[in-house]
Amino acid sequence: MAADQKKKFRIAFLTADWNYELVESTLHGLTQYTVDHPDVQIRVFDCFGKDQGNDKDRSEYTIFQLPNLSCFDGLLIQSNQIVLRSARESLEKQIEESGIPAVAIGQELKGCSLVFFDNIQAQYDMTEHVIREHGARRLVYLTGNLHCGSEGPDRLSGFMAACRDNGIPKEQIEIVECTWRPSDAVDLAKRWIREKHPLPDAFICANDEMALGLMETLQENGLRIPRDVLVCGFDNLPSAELSSPRLSTVHTDHSKLDYFAADVLLGMIRGAETRTRISFGYDLICSESCGCHNAPRRGVIRDLYFQQTRFLRSFYIKQDLMAEELFEAQDLQDLMSIFNRSHAIFGCDNVYLCINEYYFDNYDKNMWPRYAEHFDSTMVLFDSSADNEIVRFPTSSLLPEHLMENEPFLIFYPLHYNTYSIGYIVMNGICGAAKHNLHESILNFLEIAIENVRKKSLLHNLNDTLDELYVHDALTGLYNRFGLSRFGQQRYDDLIASEGSVQVLFIDMNDMKAINDRFGHESGDAALKASARILQRICSENAFIMRYGGDEFIIIDSGCNPSLCEEIDATADEYNRTSGIPFVLSLSIGVVRTTKEERKPLDECIRGADSLMYRNKQKKKAARKAGQPFPENPE
Repeated sequence: MAADQKKKFRIAFLTADWNYELVESTLHGLTQYTVDHPDVQIRVFDCFGKDQGNDKDRSEYTIFQLPNLSCFDGLLIQSNQIVLRSARESLEKQIEESGIPAVAIGQELKGCSLVFFDNIQAQYDMTEHVIREHGARRLVYLTGNLHCGSEGPDRLSGFMAACRDNGIPKEQIEIVECTWRPSDAVDLAKRWIREKHPLPDAFICANDEMALGLMETLQENGLRIPRDVLVCGFDNLPSAELSSPRLSTVHTDHSKLDYFAADVLLGMIRGAETRTRISFGYDLICSESCGCHNAPRRGVIRDLYFQQTRFLRSFYIKQDLMAEELFEAQDLQDLMSIFNRSHAIFGCDNVYLCINEYYFDNYDKNMWPRYAEHFDSTMVLFDSSADNEIVRFPTSSLLPEHLMENEPFLIFYPLHYNTYSIGYIVMNGICGAAKHNLHESILNFLEIAIENVRKKSLLHNLNDTLDELYVHDALTGLYNRFGLSRFGQQRYDDLIASEGSVQVLFIDMNDMKAINDRFGHESGDAALKASARILQRICSENAFIMRYGGDEFIIIDSGCNPSLCEEIDATADEYNRTSGIPFVLSLSIGVVRTTKEERKPLDECIRGADSLMYRNKQKKKAARKAGQPFPENPE
């Protein structure tokens, strides 16, 4: 038993922030659970996936692929928030493969016990209240999503049962199929008014968001609620309490519901008997929008307004400061450092920005693997606890161990741009902006800032590459004439200043035309590249070496090596003996030396070296005429 008490139970919680007010309430229940149960660690994997099934949705739901569920002791899933069918089916497969105890909250999911409140009875009670207490007979019902999960169909069943049991004929009922989104209700209200349909006695909506959107649109068009028509919702969002009139709705304490679900799961982990369906209570909030007089207290509204105003003022100041700094970042490492200093906007003690290794190391998307829509096997983190070092760690560990071990509660959100993954962000608490649905905008902004830095860095690298190509010869890699004008004089001045003397060599390859004519231009190119390598090998690291044009080279090097010309000739001879080339590589060299005191101009040195090289070349040509005109290299 003592050993069991010491064990840390790791629970994964999967949800989608489809309705931020519900999720924010849920997360507070789970943080409280970790406070009350020091032996429990909860890792939340949250996203902003909807039910569209588009590229953005698919990118959001990749966060559910991040945890290896078999490494957890148990799993909680806010299944009524995950409305995309493909995401739910993928989760069911993960649950089956992991084999760990799992509890779904709100809607059934294969492989899970279910903690729920009775949607059928709750919708029945709200509908019956409107019929019996307010005499409503002509009813319009706005459904939730009827094709994903049981929540939408259950609430519709409760509505229909209440109508049947209270003698409402079918011709006085209209069912409008919706998808939970407030835009569905707004469109319905606009169509109702545009087409001049007679108002029903009541609009009953399957959730608060639709009810609030419907109410606002009706009021904008001069209709009075509840005098002209009654409106009811479901969920009791904070915004429902603040609406005018106060929305009548169904309330369940989501914070307590998820706390209860965590307790059920912990019991299962510890070996308690598994129950497949466990119900949780609810209350009707019968208020102004259905004609009741239960209105919110004015003091509550005043306090909430004051708190919200203060929060938003502080939030936008922090957002502006973060924006200004992030968009000044020069590269991703700089951005990660800036983020570590400016993450106060999230309202958490610790926030970790984790970037896919392939994204961090390669600004060019063409260098990324084909799986770039998913998380890399290695993540990159700027760790302020490790002397602000860049730390790489296996994605499977979620965070470096020393950061994970003392955090009872962590939330993971995906970061992506279009369809490709950037990485994820980790918070050790609930983002203060979540209550106002602003944390999604912060993450969207962060994603844009990261992508902006990547593109800026890529452009900078491309410009550097173009600049290198501009000043370098394509065949030999040496500087070209543009390189001479940009760097030659500076290198000349630096060598004079640091070494006290400098030498300028003008070099010409002998019999280059004969090599091309007899052995082909490929051999001529090979001779040019071999000559360039010889010059680079013999000269000092600080030397400036260039292909002046054709078969001519210029060297600007320290004057401290008086035997430089002889070393070049000796190396060329060695190359002729050992390379197996069918011709002799021969160089004519002219050299001019100057000191700090004398300091001849660079262009004068080049002209002088060119003149001396020409004399040297003429002497070699005369010597060859006396013997073999074009000696071949011996076998």
